[in-house]
Amino acid sequence: MPLQLPNLDDRTYDDLVQEAISLIPSYAPEWTNYNASDPGITLIELFAYLSEMLIYRLNRVTNANRQAFLNLIVGLDDKGQKRYPAPLDETTLNQEIQKAVLQLRQSDRAITLADFERHAVAIRQVARAHCIPLRNLATGDMQSGDLPGHISVVIVPTLPADTAFTPTALQPTADMIQAVSNDLEQRRLLTTRVHVVGAKFVSIGIQLEIHLKTDALETTVRSLVETTLKEFLHPLRGDTNGTGWEFGRSVFVSEIYELLDQLPGIEFIVPDNDQPELHLVSSQNFAFTSGDRLLKTDRGDLIGIRLFANELVHLSQIQLTFPTFS
Repeated sequence: MPLQLPNLDDRTYDDLVQEAISLIPSYAPEWTNYNASDPGITLIELFAYLSEMLIYRLNRVTNANRQAFLNLIVGLDDKGQKRYPAPLDETTLNQEIQKAVLQLRQSDRAITLADFERHAVAIRQVARAHCIPLRNLATGDMQSGDLPGHISVVIVPTLPADTAFTPTALQPTADMIQAVSNDLEQRRLLTTRVHVVGAKFVSIGIQLEIHLKTDALETTVRSLVETTLKEFLHPLRGDTNGTGWEFGRSVFVSEIYELLDQLPGIEFIVPDNDQPELHLVSSQNFAFTSGDRLLKTDRGDLIGIRLFANELVHLSQIQLTFPTFS
């Protein structure tokens, strides 16, 4: 449905004449003869007639007007001349206007966080990007103080087919970081400093005791549980609209229980030998401080593992036990 053009002025000839006559007592009190034979009334009627014609033209946008506006939008060509100097037929004019409007909707600059992320993932082999303001992660960390004017863009490369997920496999190459940096450098605001880095990964382990239903097979349930957990926590797939585990999203024990309770063949789940269901796995490449990671209740029970805004989770260990009863 086309847009309805607004009526800029709906006054008629009679409206204009009556409005002008009603103003006479305010501006010329000595004028008392309002008959049609009065020269002043004749002038009012003439001006009302001319005004009505101008109002009619005001509510009509001609193709010449539209083409003039189009030239203002698209600007001059390389020679400093109008891009559309000759009159265009209506069909061509509508097509060129549509192209100009679509071009205006395209964002070539990087201003908001979403702009930086959108332009970063447009680079070849970049699967995900996450923008963090007020940080320089190239030389500092998330716990450093705010740096006004600085923005860090954390990128994750695509994972080649048939390649197992490891933190090393999802580290961008130096060429990829340079390509993203060069592209964003041309789009940033003058006072913005952009830093492109790879994501950090927090390796965790899951340890559970699973009680099966009487008709369930251990091998089938074990394979299903392992696959479900890996998919749920995967940085490129995960449970969040197929885009992967969210940057900085903490992992909670309750989420693991809720996820596995929906699987067939499982009666209930408990911690394995009173050990915490989630635990950190040390890594030489990605250091962390345990005290900053473990989320606990007032009684000291573990409820989850914290991630910072530039981090993703890596499920490196799964330990499942299936007790049997004679």
